Amino acid sequence: MIAGLLGLMLLALPSSAASVGRGPGVGRAAMGSAAPAAGDLWPTFGHDAAHSGLSSDASITASAASGLTKRWSASLGNIAEASPAVAYSATLDETIAYDVTQTGVASAFNASTGALVWHHSVGEMVESSPSVYNGTVYFGTASGTLEALNASTGAVECTFTLPVVAPAPGPGRLISSPVVGDVDGSGPTVFIGDAGTGGTNEGLNGGHFWAITGVGNTVGGCRQKWVYDNWSDKGTGTQTGVWDEPALAQNTHGQWEVVFGTSNPDQSVYALNAVSGSRLWRFHTENNGADEDVGAGPTIGLPSANGFADGVVYIDGKDGIEYALDLLTGKKIWQFTLGAGSADTDGIAEAALSGNTLVVCYANKLFALKARTGAVIWKTTAGARIVASPAVSGPSRHQVVFVGELNGTEHGLKLQNGVQVFTAATTGKLKASATVADGMLYFTNSGKFYAYAPP
Repeated sequence: MIAGLLGLMLLALPSSAASVGRGPGVGRAAMGSAAPAAGDLWPTFGHDAAHSGLSSDASITASAASGLTKRWSASLGNIAEASPAVAYSATLDETIAYDVTQTGVASAFNASTGALVWHHSVGEMVESSPSVYNGTVYFGTASGTLEALNASTGAVECTFTLPVVAPAPGPGRLISSPVVGDVDGSGPTVFIGDAGTGGTNEGLNGGHFWAITGVGNTVGGCRQKWVYDNWSDKGTGTQTGVWDEPALAQNTHGQWEVVFGTSNPDQSVYALNAVSGSRLWRFHTENNGADEDVGAGPTIGLPSANGFADGVVYIDGKDGIEYALDLLTGKKIWQFTLGAGSADTDGIAEAALSGNTLVVCYANKLFALKARTGAVIWKTTAGARIVASPAVSGPSRHQVVFVGELNGTEHGLKLQNGVQVFTAATTGKLKASATVADGMLYFTNSGKFYAYAPP
């Protein structure tokens, strides 16, 4: 079970003064309500460590989505491509919404009112989405530093800067978003990949995949546990790296697997032993073009779900194909062609899994596939490309899927048939994925944080 991985309760931790003090937020106790259920929150990219993209929130249904209205909006100060996280702070007795701008300013808002709780600048470019675990917010920077901030105050708890691997002139870029879990009983471990050094130096050094201790680990926080870069095809010139968001799950042998994809020329899906870093399996995607990174993170169907005893990894990339792979062995179960292979931004949105329905975005198409077979349930064409990952909420048979387009529009569609029930127009290119938590829909675009709720 992955429930222990979510780390939804934020613990009270000693810290120095925050960059900005708490605003006049309204605590949940003042509103007369208890802490939200763990499954109703969204503390990490993809909702949970397996990246289901599925909230158990029952208040935003397909019928309720048509009545969603803006509850609040708040300025982030700059554009954010990172997707928001929502977690409960026992210290503050509030549900908090988090995000990070491209300029490296992390912000925390009262999730109900939008009041600023804190913000903190790391002074580096950030595209990595935040992950909240046991009272700490983790994200990576393009300068190769993993940041760990106190989730209640914004104070720095520790940092880890990737070592420079010769002949590269500097550390690799952490574009990937971290996944966090306790896989060996020692406390939190943060898993994240880097995409190499970038620019004219990209050919000097391929990327790596890292396991780094989190705050509260028995050996200390922000220390390297292991690193993996034994890619089967490192290539020449532009080197293989990791852009996508890793997922974490336990297989039927009791091993914790961390699963992710690599960029060209390797363009493969890897499963590593999360404790030791040893390779469990590798699956190579098809060659349909010149630049076919596996840029979308994996979505894991846990063992026994939908009749698959071993569990399933669902993943797609720029080859235009959605794959279903055996979680234990990496063997292909089925594949479905989403579109022609692309060297652009197609194939970087992660799928969402609800029961036997898999929601996948590719180019300007949105597909609902049967998770068991890959057969099409429905598909629809959007008005612009989609790079954001879908988010699903609501009870069975009354679910809604939210997804944003590059034209700035956030959409809500009935999961059963793809009929549109909600739209919200914003300015700029909507790249960050939506979050559904504690009765509200959250998304960010053009430097603003939006929260929508039923009336």
